[in-house]
Order: sequence, then C-alpha cells, then structure tokens
Amino acid sequence: MKYQRKFKVRVVLTAMLGLFILMFSACKKDDTEVIKLPLAVKDYFPNSGNQGTLVTIQGTGFGDEPEKVSATFAGTGADVVSVTPEEIVLRAPLNGKTGDLLLKVNGEEMKVGPYTYQELSVASISPSNGGAGTHIQISGAGFGSLVKPAEVFINGKAALVISVSETLLIAEVPADAGAGPVTVKVDGQEASGQSFKYQSITSIKPLTGGKGTVVRINGSGFEELAAGNTVQFNGKTAVVQEAAADYLLVVAPDQVSTGLLSVTINQQKLSGPVFTVVAAPVLHVVTPLSGPQGTQMTISGSLFSAIMDENKVFINGVEVAIQSVTANELKLVVPGGTGSGIVKVVVNDQSTNGPVFKDQSLSILAVSPDNGLAGTTVTITGSGFSTTPANNKVYFNGLPATVQTATENKLVLDAPVGLSTGELKVVVGSQEALAPQDFRRAGIITLAGGPNSTVFGGSLTALTVDHNGNVYVVDGQQKVVKKITPEGVLSTLKSNGADIVFNMPMGVVADKQNNIYVSDQGSREIRKITPSGQNTVFASGFAPGLMTFDNDGNMYVNVVGFGSGMNRINTASVLSRVAGPQWSYVRPAVDATGKLFYVDGSGTSNNGISTPNAVNPNDLLWAGSSEPGYADGTGITARFSNLLGGLTFIGNGKMIAGDANNYAIREIDIATRRVTTIFKLSNGFVDGAFSSAKIGAMSDTAVDKDGNIYILDATNKAVRKVLLK
Repeated sequence: MKYQRKFKVRVVLTAMLGLFILMFSACKKDDTEVIKLPLAVKDYFPNSGNQGTLVTIQGTGFGDEPEKVSATFAGTGADVVSVTPEEIVLRAPLNGKTGDLLLKVNGEEMKVGPYTYQELSVASISPSNGGAGTHIQISGAGFGSLVKPAEVFINGKAALVISVSETLLIAEVPADAGAGPVTVKVDGQEASGQSFKYQSITSIKPLTGGKGTVVRINGSGFEELAAGNTVQFNGKTAVVQEAAADYLLVVAPDQVSTGLLSVTINQQKLSGPVFTVVAAPVLHVVTPLSGPQGTQMTISGSLFSAIMDENKVFINGVEVAIQSVTANELKLVVPGGTGSGIVKVVVNDQSTNGPVFKDQSLSILAVSPDNGLAGTTVTITGSGFSTTPANNKVYFNGLPATVQTATENKLVLDAPVGLSTGELKVVVGSQEALAPQDFRRAGIITLAGGPNSTVFGGSLTALTVDHNGNVYVVDGQQKVVKKITPEGVLSTLKSNGADIVFNMPMGVVADKQNNIYVSDQGSREIRKITPSGQNTVFASGFAPGLMTFDNDGNMYVNVVGFGSGMNRINTASVLSRVAGPQWSYVRPAVDATGKLFYVDGSGTSNNGISTPNAVNPNDLLWAGSSEPGYADGTGITARFSNLLGGLTFIGNGKMIAGDANNYAIREIDIATRRVTTIFKLSNGFVDGAFSSAKIGAMSDTAVDKDGNIYILDATNKAVRKVLLK
C-alpha cells in the first residue's frame, strides 16, 4: 500500500515535469518563429514560348514546399519544377493556350500575368545589369526572320542589335534606359524576358580629397544592400557606408590615389569621373587672432575648395558659418561665445589646425607696414585699444616700443632700435593680442656707394657674394673688381698683393671654394683668382659675359653678341655649347637637378624666363612672356618687364628674378612655376622699409648663405642690401 502511494506520487511528478518541458519548448519555439512574408510577385519571364518553356516567377512568400504550390496557364495545369521562398520555376504545359498565368501557394491564389503561346520567347539575359554600352546576350527562340530584323527594347527604349541568330541576340544597352523588361519584337510577335537593371554614375561629390574623405556617388541602379556594391578609387577598394538605389556614401581608402572612381555590381563595372587626391588644407594667415562678436575673420592659405559646402571652420570646436570662399581664402564672421581655442579648417574631411583665436574685445586686424627697419612708422588697426597711449603696451619680438598716438581702433608708433623679426603683440590691461603675422625686420640699406660716392666708377656690370659673405663688384670704368667685407671694408681684388686690372671686365662669380672668376671681354678669357691670390686663365677663346655655377661645379657663361648663345665649361675647363639660349646677357641660374633657367633677349625680349626643352626645342618659355608687364601668376600668365637683374636661387626650390623696369624682386617656385612679388619699389635712392625705399636700377643680383639679397644699383653707383629676416 505504501509502495503504491509512492509510485503514484512519482507518476504525477513525472507528468508535471513533462508538461513543463513541453510548455518551455513551445514558448521557445514561439520566440524564434520566423515571420512569413506575404505572397507577392515582382517579376516573371519569359511571358511567351511554346510548351515545355521554363517560366521563372520571382517574388516573396513562396515557401519551400513544392507540394503546396500549383499553377495554371489559361486553366491548364503546369508542372512545378522548383520552389524557393523567392523564386518558382514552372514548365509551360502541353496543349496549353494563350491566357493568364495563375499561381496558388498554400491555398492563396493570385494572377501573375499573361502568357502567350508562340515561337518567339525570351528565356534569359546576361548580364541582367549594367550601364550604357553594355552588351547583353538574349537567349530564347524565334529570333530569326526573313521579313524584318529583330528589334530589342529595354524598358521600352530601343537598343542597338549587334548580332542575331535563331536562339541568340546581342544588343547594346542605350543611355538612360532605366530598369525594366527586355522585350524582343519579330514579325509582329512580341516577347518579354526578365528585367534589366540599368546602372549609371551621374556625379560624385566631392571631386577632390584624400584618405578618409566621405564621397557621395549619385546615379541609378545601385544595390540597396551596401555589400552589393564594390567601389574603388583608382583600383583601391573603399568602404561603403550607406547605400540606396540612387546614391552611395563611401569613404576614400588609406592608399587612395588620383584616378577613376568605379562601382562594380554583379561583376558589371561602371566608371565614374576622376577623383583627384589633394593634401589637407594649408593655413598661411588667420586674421585676426582675437576679437569680439561680429569681427570678420579671413583665413588665407591654399587647397581650400571653391565650393562653399566643402569647407568647414571651427573655433574652439564650434563650427562657424563661412560667408565666402575661394581656393585660397575663407571669410567668416566671429559669432562670439565660442571661447578661446584653436582655429581648425576642414576641407572634404581633411583637417588642419591653425593658431589659437581669443574670444575677447582686444584685437589686431592689420599692421601697416608689416615689415621695416628701426624707426619705421607703424600703424596698428584693431579694436579694444586704450585711448591713452601709455596704457597700450606694444612689443616687437619682445622689444617694447613707445606708442605715439592712440584711439580705440588705431595705434601709431615707430619700430624700436634693435628690432628683429618676430611676433608683434599689444597688451591692454589683462588682455593680449597678437598680430596675424610676424613683423619682419626687412628693408633696404646701402652697403657701399651711392649717387654722390666715389668708391665706384661707372659701368657697374655684375656682383657676387662668396661663402664668407664678401661681396665682389665689377667696376667696368676702373677695370677692376671691388671687394666689400661683411663689416663694410672696401678694397680691390688683388693677386700677389697687387690690384688686378682687367681689359674689359664684365661678369664675376664665386664657387664653393671661394675662388673668384672674372669674365674679361677685352682679352676674351675668364680669369680664376684663388683665395690666396693666384690669378690664372680658366677658359678663353670667346667673349664671355655673366656667369653661374651648377651644384657639380660646371660653369654656364653667356657669350657676348647677338645669337652667340651660352657655353658650358666643366671642371676640367672643357667647353661645350648649351642648346637653347640665343642671346642671353643677364645672369642665368641652374637648380639642384641641373636644370638651366635663362633670360633670352632674342626670344622673349628679356621679359620671360626660358629653359631648354629636349622634347620640343621650339617650346622654351617657362614663365612670363615676350610682352612686358607686371602681374603675379603661374608660368606664362605672369608678367615681367626687363629682367636685367638676372636669376639666382634663394632657399630650397625658390628662385628670384630682378625685374628692372618694375623695380621689383620677384620670387618663383620651381615646382609650381608660381610667380610672386617679394617687394616692388619706385625709382630713386632711398634706404628704409619696402614701403618707402627707392632704387635706381637692377643690373644684377646675388644671395648670401643667410638669404640676404644684394642688388647692383648701377644708376646710383651703389650696392644695395635687402634684409628679409
């Protein structure tokens, strides 16, 4: 009896446990149950053919159980060949007739579309997607005709038929075909197959950028699943962030380089426009570096986008609306309330940090002039100045200056004695403001000579500077070369203690070992004078003019006389003719790669800079024009007027030109051929800042190892020294 009670309890517990397991399993099944898609037909093909033709129906909600699927062609049952959740394949029945194709799935019936029993049938197309010009193969039956060639339409738009046989057509996809069925017409019969998906790239934005730039590709026929689109920048695969039928958002890859952008979908490649790689923006000057709400800020630099919305500016992390843009300048209005912080410029997702901007009332908008020598009168404009001059503390690279007059927006003062290049700062109370650029100790002084000086005679033709800073000047009237030490001591070039007197000296140049070379037209030779005073003949047999050296010690020397050209003399004194120059009588220059630059009186009337061109000997002009003028620019868009001051290199990759009739020293970037003006003076004889200095002539130029420029001012019988640092 006791045993029976225990047995009954065990049976009850076992039954309860089983019930619990069943309930848990049922709940778990419900939790993971797949949601069934509704029955829908998206496409079917072909829509015609004979008995036995395989017809594909594409859509959703088909399931995967063939026994629950049936179909009829105008009432006649058809064989179900295969079933997947998104595709059903049927076989057109024997003795079928033209009419509606009906489909039944799990008891639910729907009309698919008409089906025509005829010889003409479109079985398949390959590829089923692509762009304009894609050749598609159309397989089927009944394409041949003795009456009229078969016609092909894609989404109703006529396609060019390339070739045709009874069972195969090849057609070219027309532009802007759109997505739709491929239709074939033969002898009054018409048949449609599966839809063709037309794809195109209409534009990309931006067209420039670099690693990490987000690019929007506009077009048609893209896969809406990001993984279905392969985007490449000049062959490098990019990450697709977002995809829709009419656009893609992609990120330029790490190794991006300039080249075509392409999109590949189902092995069909579309080529888009060129994506050009540019570096991050470069900031030259931010003006001002402080100021209150409403202050207009100008950011000058390079590699900005001329398209407004491709540039962004942040102050202390706060984005500020841009008012106007060019490739080299951004303008905006300070909104106030940003706080003090770094100015950052972002161009097409590439960013560059600039200086710190202070959100305050004290501001320096402009300094005029922004360069000069001690005693130069300087005007500072801005805001937040004290009207009491003594309450405004002004410092030039840490050196204090005395303010002469002051208003709330303007200070006037003289640059102090001991001036050096550096930041200009104004302090009012607890606020400090920096000028947008360093104030440069720059201007012109007279190293030797002058209109009323007798240290030189007349006919000053050339000058050079050795590596010790000694300047040598050809004094044609006295037939000697004068030497000026860095301390200003003047003497005559000597050999063995005696002054060297030449016949008709013309040019002078120093090599890396401080040997001095003097060209003498009268004796038709070039003399070499060593630092110890040894005087020997370096080359002879022609009338030499102005000279220069390349990095390997080869000399390039003008030959005096119309059409006489230029000679090259190597370190062994072997002479050869240089191809290109015809009538060059100003100093040439040779860059670090051995490329020659010269001014030709025959080809450009001394108004352009030329360089030999082995590929096209008739295309020698490199910068400027044969027409005189004054304009900064790139290459032949720039204008000079009589480059009698010659050419010489200053710094890495920079060349200066003495633009005589414009009284200007011009700088040329060798890599970009960009011509800018270092300074432009007027005629006369005045030392001082560039804003007030005057010069009489530019007969030759030279540059010392510290970057100071020396100008031979023959009209004023003087050597002028240009201070740039």
